[in-house]
Amino acid sequence: MGLKEENEDKFGKVAVLYGGYSSERDISLITGKAVHEALLNCTVDSHLIDTRGGFIDQLVQEDFKSAWIALHGSDGEDGKIQSILNLLGIKYTGANTLSCSMTMNKLFSKNILISNGFQTPDFVLIDDEKDYEFIEHRLKIPFVIKPCSQGSSIGVFIIKEKKDYKEKLKTLLQFNDWIIAEKYYKGSEYTAGLLNGEVLPLVKINASNEEFYNYEAKYLSEDTTYICPSQLAESIESKVKETCSDVFNLFNINSWGRLDFFINDDNQPVFLELNTVPGMTSHSLVPMAAKEIGINFDNLCLEILRTSIN
Repeated sequence: MGLKEENEDKFGKVAVLYGGYSSERDISLITGKAVHEALLNCTVDSHLIDTRGGFIDQLVQEDFKSAWIALHGSDGEDGKIQSILNLLGIKYTGANTLSCSMTMNKLFSKNILISNGFQTPDFVLIDDEKDYEFIEHRLKIPFVIKPCSQGSSIGVFIIKEKKDYKEKLKTLLQFNDWIIAEKYYKGSEYTAGLLNGEVLPLVKINASNEEFYNYEAKYLSEDTTYICPSQLAESIESKVKETCSDVFNLFNINSWGRLDFFINDDNQPVFLELNTVPGMTSHSLVPMAAKEIGINFDNLCLEILRTSIN
């Protein structure tokens, strides 16, 4: 049996689900195309399907057996697409419905982290603009406001005065039901990728011209620098990776994913968020970490498919 036939036997016809309706559509289009090309290079019977159309009928009528989820944000990381694929009997990459629904909502995930002894920036659930004085007293200036269920740092604002707060909160409430205010951390951010149950080498992120690692810094800026290996002392990196592994296990994420965090003065990770469908673009961090241990992009995409489907 040749490699192509072997992959067809393992995975069947594979749908790379991408695009969709979320605010992260543009990034999903890039991720999906990159993954599709990688799978083709690995002789997988891969097909791009934009979920903005009538994709459910297409999945059924064309007899797809597996799906590589390349949908970011609410389209791919809140559990809905996973539920649909479960009903259709189609195997898929990444975390299951429950894990996605818990991690997509920052309020839920932060409370779960805290109740299990992990650190995350102090935060407040915002009701209206009258909360400003309470937030200022608790979190100090500046602080961050963000939607509970967005990714790619979309809708994240640093608040330095009350005028900023009123304006940005009004903007966020037009498109989001739940908003949180969070303590602002300035400094290098770190990320830990996961592949097949193993935490990859940590990546240090320096968003040179930005106050934090925002959408511009993640996907557009050429000034953002990435350091992998992270330059942390080996003993510190080892302990941080162990803690990250515990967090992935807590949320039952074991095939692939990503954790974003700061490291405090005690060399402990302070977790920002979990990503169940990390980006796979030229700026993306999981491919960078995988490359550090000798896994190229094509083989990474194939391994994510293999470890998820199995």
